Formats: sequence, C-alpha cells, structure tokens
Amino acid sequence: MNNLTKHSPDCKMVFGRKDPDCPRCQELLAGAAPRAGWQGDYFARKARNERMEREAIRQHFAPGGPHERGVCGPVCTAFDW
Repeated sequence: MNNLTKHSPDCKMVFGRKDPDCPRCQELLAGAAPRAGWQGDYFARKARNERMEREAIRQHFAPGGPHERGVCGPVCTAFDW
C-alpha cells in the first residue's frame, strides 16, 4: 500500500482507535507501519553532538592541549555554556 496516504479530513480516529472509513486508518488496520516521527533524527543528532562535545573536551584537556599550554586564558571557561 502507498505509505503517503493521508488521513481523510473526516477521520474520526481518537486515542489510537482507527476509523474504518479513513484510507490511512485502513492501511494501519491492515498492518502498515506507522510513519517515522521526528524522534529518530532528533536522537541521532543529539548522540552525534554529544560525541563531538566529548571529543572536543578530550582534546582541550589532553596533554599538550590548549588547556595545558594556557591558551584558553587565565581562567578556563571552555565548555561553560
């Protein structure tokens, strides 16, 4: 079945109870997978950003890094946000 089918304007789906007269609800009742939400992209992006932050912190405080050389200033405020 077509995964781009939309719920009809007259769809009476409430609290997950599918409307047998709606084309999209009929697809869902027949076993079609629900559309992917925003969560997958959000959590993938969040995990990537956290990995990048951990790597930046590791590099900053590594032996011979900016923190040890003192290039971050008299008081290190790196990563204080």
